[in-house]
Formats: sequence, C-alpha cells, structure tokens
Amino acid sequence: MWVGFERRDLGAIAHYTGMLVASMALLMVIPLLTALASGEWGPALDYACGIGIAAAFGMLLAQSAPRGTHLTRRNALIVTALAWLAASLVAAVPLSLSGHYGGFVDAFFDAISGLTTSGLTLVQDLDHLALAHNMWRHLLHLIGGQGIVVAALSVSLGLRGGGAVSLYMAEGRDERILPNVMHTARFIWFVTAIYVTLGTVVLSVSNLIQGMEAGRSVLHAFWATVACYDTGGFGPQSQNAMYYHSPIFEGVTVILMLAGTLNFNLHADIWRGDRKEIFKNLEARALATNIAILSVVIGIGLAATRLFSTPGEVVRKGLYHLISANSGTGHQTLYNAGWANGYGGLAFAAIVLAMAFGGMASSTAGGIKALRLGLIAKGVVLRVRESIAPASAVVRSRYHHLLDVPLSADVLANALMLFVLYVVTYISGGMIGAAYGYPIGEALFESISATANVGLSTGITSPAMPLGLKVVYMLQMWAGRLEFIALFVLVASAIAAVRAKRGRA
Repeated sequence: MWVGFERRDLGAIAHYTGMLVASMALLMVIPLLTALASGEWGPALDYACGIGIAAAFGMLLAQSAPRGTHLTRRNALIVTALAWLAASLVAAVPLSLSGHYGGFVDAFFDAISGLTTSGLTLVQDLDHLALAHNMWRHLLHLIGGQGIVVAALSVSLGLRGGGAVSLYMAEGRDERILPNVMHTARFIWFVTAIYVTLGTVVLSVSNLIQGMEAGRSVLHAFWATVACYDTGGFGPQSQNAMYYHSPIFEGVTVILMLAGTLNFNLHADIWRGDRKEIFKNLEARALATNIAILSVVIGIGLAATRLFSTPGEVVRKGLYHLISANSGTGHQTLYNAGWANGYGGLAFAAIVLAMAFGGMASSTAGGIKALRLGLIAKGVVLRVRESIAPASAVVRSRYHHLLDVPLSADVLANALMLFVLYVVTYISGGMIGAAYGYPIGEALFESISATANVGLSTGITSPAMPLGLKVVYMLQMWAGRLEFIALFVLVASAIAAVRAKRGRA
C-alpha cells in the first residue's frame, strides 16, 4: 500500500533537514578560522559566503515545523536521504568558489565524495589548493565518517527525543552503544578524538623527521589521520600517500584504517576491557578471514609482476593497498595507471574484491560489510546441515555479534538482500562506464570504488570524464553510504505523493 504525505509530514521532513543543513554552517567556521589564521583572504570570503548560504537555507527549512516535531520512521529515512544531498550542496559552495573546480557540479561531486568518505575527487591543481579548502575537504570526511546526524547530535543542534533516535537509526547505525542516543553520539566522537589526536601527534613527528616544516607537518598529519581513521581517500597532495615515501607513515595509517573500520560497539567493548569480544565476534572473524585470504592472493599476484622490486616491498605495498581497499580508505602509493598496467590480473582482482566486501557495520567503512558476509556464510553452512540431517531433526544456527544471537530467516534475508543490491549496483555502474568507452575492468573497479565509498581510482574519475558518468558516481556514492533503503523510501514516497496528487485531480 502506498502511503501519501500529509502537510505535517512535509513540515517535519523540512524542519529536520533544515536543522542538519544548518549544522554545516557551524562547521564551516573551522575552515574560515583556518583561512583567517593563514592570511588566505579569498578563501575566507568563500567560507563567509558558505556559512551565510548554509545558515539561511537551513533555518528557512527549519521554520516549516516547530522544534520537537514528531518524526516517523519513514520520514526519518527521507530526512536522512535528503540531508546528505542538501548538506553536500551547501558544502560545495566554498569549494566551487575556490577556482579549483571546473564548475559547481565538480565541487558538488567532491562534497558528496567527502561526506560519504569516498575520496574520489575532481579537484584541479590540488598541490596549490588553499589550506582552508584542504581543511574543509578533510573535515567533510570527519563529519561524514561519524555521520551528519551524529555530528548534529553532538552539538545538540535542536535534535532531541524521538526525532533524534529515528534519525540516528535511519543513518545506518544498527545498534546503540549507550542507552541514550545523545550519549552514544558523544561516545563516538570521544573515540574519534582519541584516535585523531594520537595519529596527528605520531604523524607530525614522522613528518618532522622527513624534513617537513613544523606547521605544515601538523596540518598534513591531521589531514592524513582524519582521512585514514574515517576511511576516506582525500589527501592534500596529488600523489596521495605516495607523496610521503615513508614506511612509518604507511604503518601508522594502516593502524588508523583498521581502527576506522571497526564497529563502534567493538570499540566500546575494548574500552570497557572486554578484549575477548574481538576474537569471538562473527564480524571481526569474517573481516580477519577476508583480509588473510586476499593477502595471500594479492601476494601471489604481485610476485608475478615487476611492479615492486623486492619481496619486502611486495608485502609492504600489497598489504597497504589491501587494507586501504578493504577498509574503504582509498589511500594509495602508486599512480592511477598502475592499477591496470602494473598490478597484474590476480592482484587487481583481489583489490576489487576487497573494495566490494568492505569493512564492518556501524563503522566509518563502506561496502557490503563483513557481518553480512559472515551471516551469508553461516546461512550456507546451515542449509548444508539441514540437507544432510534426518527429516525429523531441527537444525538451528547461532552467531556471536556482541551477544549470542540465533540466525533467523529475517536476518539472513536482509543480509542477502543488501548483498544483491550492492552487487547489482557494482555491475550496473561498471556497464555504464564501459558504455562510455572505458575498459570494462577499469570501469568495474571505478564503479565498486564509488559505491563502496573507497576512493581508489584507475584514472577514470577526472574533471574530463563525461557529465553523465559524474552523475552516476555521485548517485552510487550517495546510495552506497545510505545502504539503499533510505534512497528507496525517498523514491517510493515521491511516487506516492504524485499518485495522491493525481487522485485528487
């Protein structure tokens, strides 16, 4: 049954969307202060404009309904889908004014990529981008990695009660870490602050040892830490991680990538002292198994190529790119052309699978997620056991994910549904890329990178690529970050509204 909108539904959706958009104006103060502190007067004006537009647009929408307006589960999903688009639109304003993008669409592409922690970019002359704009690009990763709703909850921006709970769950958070949603949001930011602080300190020292100037070393360290912990692929230099030429940089960022791909509930268990949970948890075991198997595959594949000269370099570079792909971080230490021309067929396939599988649920990572892969594997084993058991036997299966849980038909069906949706989107994007004339392997690589919010690129993603493909990748990044359901609810609700309007005509 198609349920139409009433006026109060539209008011509630506009109100909460506006509050989330208004939070972007508050966050733009940081790059504005960066510009003022570094004497970048042009970028300072860009962010003054961005703050004004975000605040005006957000508060205008927020006036559609009074504070504390009830928000249903359906409307929360619609708000989530719309808020990520609206936030990306206002986030793109200062970027489009920077002069480093071919137009607003390219800046919008980067804003979506930043907020979804994808890391694909259309920026031009990145090496000369202002500090304020680099700060904003990486802050988009920080905001999007934790979630726009979590960011708004953390500053208590008018989001309380049932509306806050509905939005939190609609943003893809499957479990609450603490009974109170506000406390949960603040715990997520507390854990993030610890990792970002530690990573920034260690990488700052590493950069200083490498000979980088003090202020620049701290900024680069902060940006790299944010990009890796929030599993986004932006970097302040066009060479990405290759710019640093440092085993220390690679080692620290691998740790940050793995920390970012952990379920926030696992972080909570570890902080509470229950370190055994990470060894019992189905999702952690599935992720570890996935990494172990693909590590062997990528090692064999790279050994057959001449891309890296020594066994040590094969292990170091192969593992770095595997973790980067599996966690959805998207940092790389080779040129884009190296994926297709130097990595070899087997290693290339391993990276593609790692991107497609992704990290853990309720983390900053994207992709299908290790939990769903583990559940599907459990479901296959259960079906085999049922097939060989006596007809009178009742065969059940359980799994451990924070608690011991029975493997129900609903849980398995949901895992399979999302698995299929991701795979169909991966293949569809690859076919569209191929239709534009790109090699099918590279087009599939790029499609998976966009949908799984990874950011690795064979070079297809560039300012010169067709407008249609830019739109496709933006839709894929948006849908992949929201895990499809919120997007489908938005589309279904729009269809219901049109039908209702026709019925009244």
